Amino acid sequence: MDDHTRDDTVDPPTAGSPAGWLSEENRWEHDTLRRATVHGVRLFNSEAYHDSHDCFEAEWYNYGRGTPESRFLRGMVQVAAGAYKHVDFENDDGMRSLFETAYGYLLAVPEDFYGVNVPDVRSRIEVAMEDPSAVDGWQITLDAARPTARPVDYEYAEALEE
Repeated sequence: MDDHTRDDTVDPPTAGSPAGWLSEENRWEHDTLRRATVHGVRLFNSEAYHDSHDCFEAEWYNYGRGTPESRFLRGMVQVAAGAYKHVDFENDDGMRSLFETAYGYLLAVPEDFYGVNVPDVRSRIEVAMEDPSAVDGWQITLDAARPTARPVDYEYAEALEE
């Protein structure tokens, strides 16, 4: 584990044993990736797509090119940006372009990565490419649930801007 991605305050998964969770050591391989994922997914599920994007993007810079972590985070950056294009700007061509890129990044990511159901994300991308209204009301699964944002999630995203 890289020391710069360590944070002993990050909670374990609430369900299952996702890729990234080191069950024998009772910790995440990259705690900060899990923290960013939890905040990013909750914000996405509350339609705070710009804030969600920022959570994934800020963490992405911790990883080298071609790693599963980098591909996952880059894919999720594109997912959040694509949803933002569709919902806030009604720009479905922009959404499709971003989703196409996201899909490519997410192809080589484990199925249950840091708690995110990656096949479900890829499936929704495929549907939305044909029918952009599939983005409306989309909630990403994290630890077998679809959590929504809490004040702490908005605070986390706001602190990224400082």
